Amino acid sequence: MLLLAAGAARPGQAQQLAQYSQYMNNNYILNPAVAGTEDYIDLKFSYRAQWAGLEGAPRTYYASANSSLGSLRSQSKRTKHDWARGFHAVGGIVYSDVTGPTSRTGIYGSYTYNLALSRTVRLAMGASVGMQQFAVDGSQLQFHSGYIAASQSSRVPDATIGLWLYSPDFYVGASSAQILGNQLDLAYSPVNQVTYTNKLERHYFATAGGRLPISEDLSLVPSVLVKYMKPAPVSVDLNMKLKFRDLLWAGASWRATNAFVGMVGVDFSFGSLSYSYDASTTAISAYQWGSHEVILGIKLKKVPRPACPDPFW
Repeated sequence: MLLLAAGAARPGQAQQLAQYSQYMNNNYILNPAVAGTEDYIDLKFSYRAQWAGLEGAPRTYYASANSSLGSLRSQSKRTKHDWARGFHAVGGIVYSDVTGPTSRTGIYGSYTYNLALSRTVRLAMGASVGMQQFAVDGSQLQFHSGYIAASQSSRVPDATIGLWLYSPDFYVGASSAQILGNQLDLAYSPVNQVTYTNKLERHYFATAGGRLPISEDLSLVPSVLVKYMKPAPVSVDLNMKLKFRDLLWAGASWRATNAFVGMVGVDFSFGSLSYSYDASTTAISAYQWGSHEVILGIKLKKVPRPACPDPFW
């Protein structure tokens, strides 16, 4: 547990944001520009248990919602002029990421402007702002000296920006999180009780994907995600989904030098449900039983018609 806590308490040593395997099922969690790209109010609820069976391993929860504003995005009676108009979208996300005695909680609201580049291709620009709280539960820390650390917490404002280029056949996105680079001041040293200053490092994400029809019922959806945070090395995820009639799907991911991921899901007119399992390829695999992630999606109709099946995720 102390090893996990040490990694979480020193943000400059590794990726600071929570790990997700099913980000392609909700790209909004990485990029605020995705808000409003559907014809319905998109709600997502997720739970992730990383490294099951390992004491103090990360547990992550989030709830997100996003929607375009007004009725412009409804497809019924849409005119040629409507396709050329831009529109606004808003969203929000609340999350909690707990690792041993440490926890990170955040709440964000986002705004996106979406404009047409052609009849089928659009570009969205978005930003989210909010607050992060990082906390350490001193009662869970154990030191050889018998010192009992006090619980500490630090709150800082935070922001993310992003771009999203998309059509019915492909998407390309880029975003940067923790762009303010604020400091977290926490004091829990058993020796001299000094204050450690930890900086929220900027994270950079680039993603792309497409839809490749195989037959009338089947299609492949390949995608890639590139992640970078200084001083950690660049990380690459390669993903592939096989979809059946926009109803059932199965997929796999390879997270370079880290894990293989298997995924399954089902889509309904009113929502979706998906599950993923991570098999670690690192040394920690001998001490845990893999990672599990579940996402429940709800589509709230904005017009009296069935919600459109999502063409990608």
